[in-house]
Amino acid sequence: MASDHQAWVEKFKTFEASLNGQASQPIHQVRKAAISHFEQVSLPTSADEAWKTVNTSLLTQPDFALPPTHNQGDVSIETLSPYVLSDTIQLVFINGHFAKDLSDIGDLPSGVRVESLALTLAQTPNAITDQLSHNVGSEPNPFTTLNTAFMHDGAFVHIANNTICDRPIHLLFFSQSETPSASHPRNLIIAEDNTQLTLIETYAGTKEQTYLTNSVTEFIAGNNAQVDHYKLELETLQSFHIANQHAQLGRSTNVTSHAFSIGGAFVRNDVSAYLGGEGCEATVNGLYLLEGKQHIDNYTLLEHAEPHCPSHELYKGILGDTSRAIFRGKIHVHQKAQRTDAYQQNENILLSDDARVNTKPQLEIYADDVKCSHGAIVGQLNDDALFYLQARGISKTESRNMLLKAFADDIADRVKVDTLRQHIETIIQQKFDRLYHAKETA
Repeated sequence: MASDHQAWVEKFKTFEASLNGQASQPIHQVRKAAISHFEQVSLPTSADEAWKTVNTSLLTQPDFALPPTHNQGDVSIETLSPYVLSDTIQLVFINGHFAKDLSDIGDLPSGVRVESLALTLAQTPNAITDQLSHNVGSEPNPFTTLNTAFMHDGAFVHIANNTICDRPIHLLFFSQSETPSASHPRNLIIAEDNTQLTLIETYAGTKEQTYLTNSVTEFIAGNNAQVDHYKLELETLQSFHIANQHAQLGRSTNVTSHAFSIGGAFVRNDVSAYLGGEGCEATVNGLYLLEGKQHIDNYTLLEHAEPHCPSHELYKGILGDTSRAIFRGKIHVHQKAQRTDAYQQNENILLSDDARVNTKPQLEIYADDVKCSHGAIVGQLNDDALFYLQARGISKTESRNMLLKAFADDIADRVKVDTLRQHIETIIQQKFDRLYHAKETA
């Protein structure tokens, strides 16, 4: 493990040399501080509480190189077509680098700024350094530290006061590399006071290729802002996806986030929200569908720091074959956060006797006038419901499809963008078809 740790430090030296004149920017001091901190810690092992049920050797077996930067022309619009969404402001990133020719930004409304992070850092290097230099979330994470050290590109979105962005913004990250490589996208989303924004993230890659995506997305939402966020993790089944998502909420702000995790050999999602303004509201939902030997970790933290703030959390999973899932969610209610109303639930369906779920919803409450609840369910499809449907002439496969679809639609139906919801429903059905085939041929 120590040699793997040092390898990242050596890769940083190569990355630093590639920056040329950009190494003199203020942001590079943030990078250097991050790699210095990383040298003092270690990559996670099974001895760490947050990783104790994970085979962390999976993350260090491949030698992940720095991603190539000059093969963007090898990726065509046709290659990306399964992931492109119409009627959106679309930024495409290949191996973590902005691909202007593949993007479709169009005419932006007044008060809306959408561009690559690399461009922002090149043109106005001092403008966002402070935001990027803060820790994302309150839990130490060595992969977030690595992301900060290798921070170069990603998306910068800024919605000015009293502005409505009337088209969804779609960030499409696509990985393609002949050898295992690692990209570190960094996204900074700022929605000022009295704003509305819909943001979609999609992560995908070329089939049968091994790569690591280590992303960080940070939302800073001002007072009375409305932010709807959707994330589609569609990585290849040979890839690794590690993500840290953090939202900071102002007064009377509403932030909702729905994550759909379909691909990836190993996926780790750290999702946190800091409810720092009185009367704000956060919703964090997720759906994960696993096959084969897929493994997913979902760690969530909702911090209630001010009074009168509701939060809602529902994560649902369907697991087949020998797949593994871990859910650990925490609702943390500070002493000041009276009149908190928080709900957390994790539900799972196992399609195989060999699939496993480890679930641990948690409440940590220091206020005395609150309404908080949490729960977890792990089970199989209801035999009585299957029999009822089959007794009415519906095939076993179709009966199973109807029950699983109803289970998944509890999350999918909450998507407000019609074209995105239809896109997600198609992806879910394709996953179901593979799960059915695996079960019926076992």
